[in-house]
Amino acid sequence: MPSELINPVSCLSNKKPVLTDVKNWYFDLEYCVHAIKEYNDFLRKNTNTRKYQLETVEEFLKKPSICIPRKYIGDLAELAAKLPPHKLTNEEKKPFVVFEFENLDDRDKAKDVLEAGSIHYTSGKTLVPFRLSGNVEWGIPFPECEELKDLTFWVWPESLWAPISFTLAYLKEQGKEADLSGWWYDEESKVYQFIGEDNIYFYAIAQTGLFTGLQVPKGEVPDMETVYLSHIIANRHLLYMDTKASSSSELKPPMADELLNYYTKDQLRMHFMSLGLSSKSAGFKPQAFMKEEDRAGADMVLKDGNLITNVFNRLIRTCFYAVQNNCDGKIPKGDASEQIKFMTEKTVLDYERYMYNHDFHRISYVLDDFIRSINKHWVNNVKIADATNNAESRKQLVIDCFYACKVMAILVHPIAPEGCEMFREYLNLGEELWDWSNIFEPVSFYIADMDSHKLKYLEPRVDFFKKHDCQLAEM
Repeated sequence: MPSELINPVSCLSNKKPVLTDVKNWYFDLEYCVHAIKEYNDFLRKNTNTRKYQLETVEEFLKKPSICIPRKYIGDLAELAAKLPPHKLTNEEKKPFVVFEFENLDDRDKAKDVLEAGSIHYTSGKTLVPFRLSGNVEWGIPFPECEELKDLTFWVWPESLWAPISFTLAYLKEQGKEADLSGWWYDEESKVYQFIGEDNIYFYAIAQTGLFTGLQVPKGEVPDMETVYLSHIIANRHLLYMDTKASSSSELKPPMADELLNYYTKDQLRMHFMSLGLSSKSAGFKPQAFMKEEDRAGADMVLKDGNLITNVFNRLIRTCFYAVQNNCDGKIPKGDASEQIKFMTEKTVLDYERYMYNHDFHRISYVLDDFIRSINKHWVNNVKIADATNNAESRKQLVIDCFYACKVMAILVHPIAPEGCEMFREYLNLGEELWDWSNIFEPVSFYIADMDSHKLKYLEPRVDFFKKHDCQLAEM
């Protein structure tokens, strides 16, 4: 709060800021404290919501408080007597005392007393009225109400319902405007919102109160297990060159279009997924934006992406060329070996578990292990088949690796959809390939007649997962 600053002076005008009273609309977020607490407890007991997100929410559910450094207090008993009813926490070993109040009104009265006595303080975290309107002219007009005119929506409430507006705009384009409630207010739908940890207050607290208020009339006790709310997934900070990324910082992070001048979308997704932002802040150091003398070792953005641009890409091509050269362009009939089925089942189950828990960096480990293991399976066994000229071994190897590649494509599709769609196209299969319920089925499951089904011909040196053009120039 401005009143908590010590002798503030504008660096532009060299003048002391002046507080001006204005009227705006607010949402009574403090009224929702019990509903938010109930919902936070429900999430803690029944869901996989990240622990630090729940703890951050919990910090704001405390009663209003004021923290005062001891050095600003003369007579503590005399000061306490001037304040509204409160609970005093006075721990001798700490350099401050804390006054806790029953409500915001009492805390505001206490602030007036402290400011009148020029006593410096800081306000503790708690729920405060959530601002809805503002006075900037370029904002979205706020409805005229109770003689308050010429107001606009404040940016934060607007950002909370923006995803609903985007959904509505898209559905209008498709002529499906009536389907909006099916996406946002239906037992069969779930909205996932990925946010940065700085925004937990807005999306996990203010949004919870606001969206609950829109569904349950004031005065009624909401059942927080049935209110339709987003599943919030908070992430730690991405540290550009080991510094918190900010448009106001001296070292400004590159925009998305600038990154795409040097890296592909797939490479960036693979890298960001591997960073483990679910549990810790991580550095982002793309060497394309570093000085030559500062570059050391491999570019980690490329290293993570190499799994699909190098290993997976090479494995798929090898399978296609083997079928074209030895099987008349047709995948041989037969079942994958038990070894490959076991490996595949374990991979898919691990993938599902980590995806459900939003442990995306662990998914990158699972994919890395699976893709490299299958590639090694090919390399080791094709040498044996060639050395012994064993056609049956070569046929089984093709069956094994096409089955594994089919599963890999389904797993990688959310990360690198274009290359996976190209794989489906060359298999001459339809969109049913992506049906998760059939992920363990053999390739023959999707083909009506294996005897006549031919794969699309793959020309030499065609890539399913491409490197960026500038990376090819460097090779």
